[in-house]
Amino acid sequence: MMSDDFRGLAQIRTVGKMHNHQKTLRQKIQISGRGLHTNKQIDMVLTPRPENTGVWFQRTDSPGARPVLACGANVSDTSLATTIGVGGESVSTVEHFMAALGCLGVGNLQVDINGPETPVLDGSALPWVELLSNAGLRTLNAARPYFQVRRPFELKDGDKSIFMEPSSETIVDFTIDFPGYISNQRRAFTFTENNFVAEIASARTFCLLSEVEKMQSLGKALGGGLDNAVVISGDGSVLNQEGLRFPDECVRHKILDFLGDMTLAQAPVIGRFTVEKSGHSLNQSFLATILRAPGLLELVDPAKSAPEPYLPRLAQSPGLNPAWAN
Repeated sequence: MMSDDFRGLAQIRTVGKMHNHQKTLRQKIQISGRGLHTNKQIDMVLTPRPENTGVWFQRTDSPGARPVLACGANVSDTSLATTIGVGGESVSTVEHFMAALGCLGVGNLQVDINGPETPVLDGSALPWVELLSNAGLRTLNAARPYFQVRRPFELKDGDKSIFMEPSSETIVDFTIDFPGYISNQRRAFTFTENNFVAEIASARTFCLLSEVEKMQSLGKALGGGLDNAVVISGDGSVLNQEGLRFPDECVRHKILDFLGDMTLAQAPVIGRFTVEKSGHSLNQSFLATILRAPGLLELVDPAKSAPEPYLPRLAQSPGLNPAWAN
């Protein structure tokens, strides 16, 4: 069951099922925390930016580092997290932060960060939603475009798959199965801001206890612990003293990751997604494919009288920088 602490934030008011205008923050804010994989103390400063800017990450600990646009074309690694990068500089574990931005409709932001990954916080997206909501959001004049799924499409990788089909709302029907320690879990989730906060945002990342040493030998999960992850023993028991936040917290977190990864489309994607056992790698392969393949998506700009055929987005070109960086 969800505790009262998590129910409180679920009272955030939503206007309609999707935000119709672009948004940014009302003020500059800062947050610090430990990196999940590096165990380094990370500082992030979030600065409001004008309409049509996008979300850009700037590594402040690396002189001469170029800003990195948060988009699918800039995904550079998907092992245990989603990493974006350009020109040798990267920022990892962006999926929880991006999921929170997508939930609240924030799409114009400068993110200064002094390390290689975002803070893990409690392993969910809830602290990010709280931080952004408490800072206040500013609605901009420009309409917020979105992608409408126009044709069914499926991408498979062994027993993993993602199938999408047209729908008037965003629905994610996700199934996971980790034999021996997490039995088959399935959840269908219909996206609204309130639904995301109440059902998905607080679901934490999870791992098997036996995998922790293996990951740490590879230089991963060095900052992981019971305060920022659900740890499950070989017999399926949960080691966290407080237990689970939901009986099916693991599949809810997989939905969180999927939504965060899809936010790198730079616009909401409206459709029904049936997902089997997917992770960051397949999520990003799927996103890259649907953004490249003609006819699968239609770009809808509410400010225009008719939808436009979608032209695939290109990778960040060598000379492309946000206006504030020029």
